[in-house]
Amino acid sequence: MNQPSPGWVMVISNKELLGISTRIERDGRLFYAELSKYAEDPTLKEFLQIMAKEEALHEIQFKEILEQKGDDVYGWEDHPGLRDLIDKEFLTDIFPSVDGIMEQASKLKGLEKALDFAVEAEKVAAEFYGLLAEMCNNIEVKTMLVLLEKAEHEHLQKVLSLRKEFLNKNKAVD
Repeated sequence: MNQPSPGWVMVISNKELLGISTRIERDGRLFYAELSKYAEDPTLKEFLQIMAKEEALHEIQFKEILEQKGDDVYGWEDHPGLRDLIDKEFLTDIFPSVDGIMEQASKLKGLEKALDFAVEAEKVAAEFYGLLAEMCNNIEVKTMLVLLEKAEHEHLQKVLSLRKEFLNKNKAVD
């Protein structure tokens, strides 16, 4: 089997990026929507439903970025750091099956574990958009990517806060 030369880097296509971002956001939307069905606490349920809607908006925003990009080169197409992130984080599902989590644990432990997965997924999404923004040489698109990264960081903070509140509430119940 032929190995690429050391200087060779596989080009990252618009189609590949669209597939990854769509998967991040679509899987996130489905994850949060499905998880909300298990939440009895109205605050948690509402939060998860809002998160699902926000993930759907991110999917649309990223599609618009790539439609606008067309064949233009933005600087990320042959970046080894982005290729490493893609190969490390996106070859498998980012979000696990909510049903699978719930089958393996009690409802409370399942929700806790699902929120832990959400924390990690939001970190990875923020890193993905941040790397793209860092490499991007188009100021308009760079701004959009920075806003997507910021939104993912906000999601992360919300999930962390909600997780803490959820754990504290349920400690009192135990």
